[in-house]
Amino acid sequence: MEFKEAQLDDLIQHEHPLILEDLQSMFQDYKEDDDEVDDSDLIHAQNFESKCVICGLGIDWYHRYYYKCSQSSCSYSLHKSCRELSTTIRFPAHPIHNLLLKKMSYSWSCGSCSTRHEGGICYHCSTCDYKIDPRCATFSDQTMTIHHPGHPHPLICVTLEPTLSKCHSCGKEHDKGVFYYCITCFNFSIHIDCVTLPFKFCTDHHVHMLTLSCFSDLPGYIKCRICEGNFDNKFWLYQCSKCRFYMHLHCKTSRGDIFSRGKSRHTR
Repeated sequence: MEFKEAQLDDLIQHEHPLILEDLQSMFQDYKEDDDEVDDSDLIHAQNFESKCVICGLGIDWYHRYYYKCSQSSCSYSLHKSCRELSTTIRFPAHPIHNLLLKKMSYSWSCGSCSTRHEGGICYHCSTCDYKIDPRCATFSDQTMTIHHPGHPHPLICVTLEPTLSKCHSCGKEHDKGVFYYCITCFNFSIHIDCVTLPFKFCTDHHVHMLTLSCFSDLPGYIKCRICEGNFDNKFWLYQCSKCRFYMHLHCKTSRGDIFSRGKSRHTR
């Protein structure tokens, strides 16, 4: 059996330069009446999908950063974390030893998912001859961690089991579904129904598209046009500031069948 120490250049073999892309750049400090940003560009960015050439998992808006080929005609793309893989990792399923990035010259099976590989790159423990592929090594980063322009820190899904908790974007308690938590802020969580809401959407109740507002400073007399309830400035809302049309997040999620929806992701 031949093991060869691998470097990141062994993973990233592409003939063109790569550039780092920020899928949420136009959402940062976005103002609803900003004529320089087209609504269709915002919708297209949030619906972006690609596939990472390293781990094979999807790339979307919630990853925020990814590397792409500098040539517009080339679809080569990869997660930021896959482009910046460490040559040494600790893996939860094999905590007793470090795993080193290796280049294999024969067929092998991943010790985590049992996928059979013909050569290629793996993380390997020389003491136990334990091997995992890059997909399993990066699975947590790609599927459990997201970025959202409504919060300054990454959000992590720490459980796949339904849990009762308060959502800090809509202000309601949810008795089913999963939550994303911020490990930097104390007691900050967002329900999956709210974190996957479209940034822009159309409703039968208003002539213009409504915009998700994560940082609002509304006067106290403003009412929700759907339920006629009051607003709390701590929570997110949908608005058309031009017409002073405002709507609670929970009025969108609880009455989703009456709205025309764009594409949105509800599972990770």
